Amino acid sequence: MDSQEVCVRLNISLRTLQTLRDNGKLPYSQIQHKFFYKPKDVGALLTFVGLQRKE
Repeated sequence: MDSQEVCVRLNISLRTLQTLRDNGKLPYSQIQHKFFYKPKDVGALLTFVGLQRKE
């Protein structure tokens, strides 16, 4: 999945996605200047994002 797909799936901004990468919450691969994510990792993060929004 690319960054745009992840943002839509998690309903977050690109800046929030960058923060998740920087904090090590979401593993990624980078090819040239584009970031890619495993669907399994994005699915696992759905729970984390949902819990943060409840607080």
